[in-house]
Amino acid sequence: MSTGTILAIAIPVIVVLGAVVAFVSLRRRDATGLGHLSRETRRRDELAASAGDDAAAGDDTGAFGVSAQAQELERSVAAERRPSPVATAEPELPQDWAPPPSDEVGVTRRQFLNRSSVLLMATGLGTFNAAMLAFLWPRPTGGFGSKIKIGTVASVDEAISSSTPAENFSYFSEAQSYIQPYPTDSATLSNAETVYGGAVLEGMRLGYVALWQVCPHLGCKVPVCGSSQWFECPCHGSKYNRVGEKKSGPAPRGMDRFPVTIEGGNVFVDTGKVSQGPAIGTDSTGQGLEGPHCA
Repeated sequence: MSTGTILAIAIPVIVVLGAVVAFVSLRRRDATGLGHLSRETRRRDELAASAGDDAAAGDDTGAFGVSAQAQELERSVAAERRPSPVATAEPELPQDWAPPPSDEVGVTRRQFLNRSSVLLMATGLGTFNAAMLAFLWPRPTGGFGSKIKIGTVASVDEAISSSTPAENFSYFSEAQSYIQPYPTDSATLSNAETVYGGAVLEGMRLGYVALWQVCPHLGCKVPVCGSSQWFECPCHGSKYNRVGEKKSGPAPRGMDRFPVTIEGGNVFVDTGKVSQGPAIGTDSTGQGLEGPHCA
């Protein structure tokens, strides 16, 4: 038999025998540990047995040579270390609710809301009454919005013939108006009677027309153009002839006007009575463009 064959048989046999020996050793060790007490354990049992014999003989020494007084002291200390039971409070019965004294509360929510509502209502009514009084209060007797004396007939005619702001034009700031001459021939007055009426027509018969400086389109002040002899608004290009009748532009009508009266040789303009300008297409004087435009 060759050496390789012997080794192939011997090695498995040795491995199997080693495994059997290890298994038997482990079982024996477990059995020894389970069935036998250690030396220290046996010594402790012997001391306990001897302590029991001594107690039966009337000795005051307990197990492990500890006296009864020491054991009692140990028990008392252990009893003191035990947590004492927690005291539970008795549940309190609910008490009937009583409103707090008024001097401590001050102002209740209901009182605050009621007083606020009354205050707001009183403020609103007071503001409304003040506005109504301001609306119904009589207007002042002087200044714009009333009947204004602009001068004598001679002084007004002189202002019209001067070059300020242009010849045939006169401006009076206290009335915010242009005082323009109006032709008094029968043909022109006949044309005016078909368009105008009331106090405005009466002023035209006296030879004057008062034109408010405000453009009826969007409220710009309308200046004079001395070259064209028209009023020409620089804001949006509306144009009016010398007596305020619309010639072109986006304005919805001619310039608005005030009544003119002559009393005791003085000329008055009633700025509290505004009359809307004539409709588009009105041309009572037949005045055309007299020169280049300014706007």
